[in-house]
Amino acid sequence: MALIALANAKGSPGTTTAALVLALQWPRPVLLVEADLAGSSILAGYFRGQLPHDRGLQPLAIAHSHGDLEASFWEQTIPLVRNDPDKKLLPGIVSPHTAPAIANLWAPLANQLVALERGGIDVLVDLGRLGTGGVVREDREPIVRLADQVLITTGSRLPDIAVTRELVKSRTSVVDAAARELTNLTALTVGPGRPYDAGEIARTLGLGTVGSMAWDPVNAEVLSVGSPAGRRYSTSPLVRSAGPVISRLQDRTEKRRARFSTGPRDGGGASGPRRPPEYADGLSGIVQGGAPWRDGRGNA
Repeated sequence: MALIALANAKGSPGTTTAALVLALQWPRPVLLVEADLAGSSILAGYFRGQLPHDRGLQPLAIAHSHGDLEASFWEQTIPLVRNDPDKKLLPGIVSPHTAPAIANLWAPLANQLVALERGGIDVLVDLGRLGTGGVVREDREPIVRLADQVLITTGSRLPDIAVTRELVKSRTSVVDAAARELTNLTALTVGPGRPYDAGEIARTLGLGTVGSMAWDPVNAEVLSVGSPAGRRYSTSPLVRSAGPVISRLQDRTEKRRARFSTGPRDGGGASGPRRPPEYADGLSGIVQGGAPWRDGRGNA
C-alpha cells in the first residue's frame, strides 16, 4: 500500500467519515491528510473542537516557503488516537479563504507523501470535493496523479450518482473493462441499497469498485461530531464495513502495480520525511477500535 486519496462530487456524502474509519482500522502505520479546500472538519468534529488549530497544512506551507518542508513535516501532525504513534493526522486549512495561501504546497507535498512508503507508512488523503476539468482549477492534481487509488465516494441515490458520474466523465473518457483495471479512479459507495448497490453504481460510473461503507448514521457521528462511542461501536456496521474495503484496496493496488510493473516508488526524487521520532524503536500495536484520544478524565 502507499498513497490513497478519497474525493467526492458536489453533494455526495460521507468522504471524511469514510477516510476516518479507514484510517482507524488501517492494518499498518498510516497518516491521514485533511486536504479538503472547504476547510478542516476533523478537529471540530472528531476532536470536538478541543484541540487548537495550530498545526497542519498552513504552517507546513510557511515552512515550505522557507525550504523546511521535510524538516517540519512531522511537527505539523497530531495523533488520531492518543499514545498510538501508528496513526497520525495532518490537519487541513482553517477555512476556504486560506486555500490560495497553500496552492504552491500541493506538488512538493505529493512527492513527500509518496516518499513515506520507504519508511513503511501509508497515506490516506481526504480531498473532499474534487474540481472538474475546465470548470474549477484543481491545485491538488499532483496528489490525484500520484495516488495508487483515488476513491470516488458516492451515495446510492440518483442525485448522488448523477453528480458523481459527471465528475468521473470530466476526468476520464475511458469506460471499457480493461481500462477500469488501469485507472487509479475507483468507486466507493457510502450507504448501499438506498436503492442501488455498489456494483450497479460502479457500472454506471464506468469504474471498478472497492465495495461500500455501511449506512450507519448513529455510529458515524462518533467520527463526524465526536459523539461518545457506545459499547457496540467497534462491532458496528460502519466499522465492520471498513475491513473488506481495505482488503479490496490492497488487491487493486497490487494488481495495478503489477500491470505497470512498478515496485515501491522513490517519491519522485524527494528524499521524503522518514518515520517520525516515535517510530525509531519499533512500532506499537495497532488500535483496532477508533474513538478520539482521551485524557485522564476520559475527555476527548
